[in-house]
Amino acid sequence: MSTLSDPARFNRTVFGGSMIGAALLMLGASLVWPAIKSDESAQLTVIAQHPARYYLCTILILASSMLLVPAIIGLMRMSADRSPRLTHIGGTLSILGALVAVGDSASQLVIWQMAAHGADRAQMAALLHRFDTVAGASIVFTIGGLAVVIGMALLSIALYRSRTVPAWAAAGVEAGIVLNIAGFMAGSVGILILSSVVLLVALGSIGLRVLAGDSDEAEARVPRPWPSRSQRAPTSP
Repeated sequence: MSTLSDPARFNRTVFGGSMIGAALLMLGASLVWPAIKSDESAQLTVIAQHPARYYLCTILILASSMLLVPAIIGLMRMSADRSPRLTHIGGTLSILGALVAVGDSASQLVIWQMAAHGADRAQMAALLHRFDTVAGASIVFTIGGLAVVIGMALLSIALYRSRTVPAWAAAGVEAGIVLNIAGFMAGSVGILILSSVVLLVALGSIGLRVLAGDSDEAEARVPRPWPSRSQRAPTSP
């Protein structure tokens, strides 16, 4: 039976693949990120020196943020039965934060063009400074950051209580998110790389479990988060 005609297998592929893909793409973006500067003029200079690398890391982090949405929905499915309240509150906040991250990532394409040849560097730096500091814009990204940190913390607790993933994996997802935000705030590519590795190990391991349709807890008679490969959903005639 093909993946497209088997709902259970299709769900495992989408959600498990999104977990692994989001973490892998984030690691790729962190590895090619040229530098993060707090000064707008200095940041535009870095982008002008490495336009291709900045464009690539922007596309990678944009794709990672997009995949984070179905990845979060997959995590919610794993914990909803045993911890519905934490799952629904944490998942909703996490998705809100992920959607804000998509918009934030897409805005980097505009910043990429601010450093293009022929642009007035002083004017572009002043515009970028206003964008970074004006309350109307910063409040959106602040809310998004807080939403994903709090939401993923609640969702990690729900995953731990559900016993569908190891405790270290549930904690690792939250740790990776917190380190990622800390890396951007500190302007440290090194912290971004560390956060991506943590997220890949934690979220990637969960994604592999989802793709396999198995877990160690299932062998201990804990309900599986997804049907195993041997459990096929009926198909319509």
